[in-house]
Amino acid sequence: MKILLDKKTILELFNALNQKLHKENVQGELYLVGGAVMCLNFNTRPSTLDIDGYYAPKTKIKEAAQKVAEEFNINTDWLNDAVKGFLSPHGNFSEYLELSHLKIFCAHPEYLLAMKCLCMRLGKEFHDESDIRYLLRYLNITKSEDALKIIEKYYDQKLIPQKTFYALEELLS
Repeated sequence: MKILLDKKTILELFNALNQKLHKENVQGELYLVGGAVMCLNFNTRPSTLDIDGYYAPKTKIKEAAQKVAEEFNINTDWLNDAVKGFLSPHGNFSEYLELSHLKIFCAHPEYLLAMKCLCMRLGKEFHDESDIRYLLRYLNITKSEDALKIIEKYYDQKLIPQKTFYALEELLS
C-alpha cells in the first residue's frame, strides 16, 4: 500500500532498518536524493511517496528494507534505487544521520538541483518544478546560465534535455 512518508515516519523507517542491519551484524550506507532530501533537509514538503537513493551493501539493505515494509505495512519499494540512472560520478553528499549500523547521507543542494533539472518531470503529480524553484532560491541563482554551470559540474551538457533549458529560462526570467 502506498502511503505518504513524512519526516517522522522516514526516521522511524531508518531506525527500523538500522535494527534489522544490527541483527545481521551488517554496516550499511544510504545516499539519499530527491523528495526525501527535500523533506528531511529542507522541510519544503510534508512528505514523499518513497525514498530514492542508492545503498550498500545492496542485497543486505534490500532484504532488510523488505522486512521493514512488512513490519510497517507499507509498499515494498519504499526504499528504491531506481534513481541510479541519474547519479553522477561527481555527486557529493553530506552525512545526515549516523546510527549504530546505518549511515545516511543527503545530496548537496547543488547536486540535488542538477539531478532535478536533468530529470525535470513536469506535471502536478511531480514535485520537480517546485523543488527546482526552491533550490534556485536557496542557492541564490537568478540566471539560467548560472544554473546550467552547476548542472554541467555533474553532467555532460549532451545529457541535459532541451526541456531543461526552456524550463530554466522560464523559471528565471
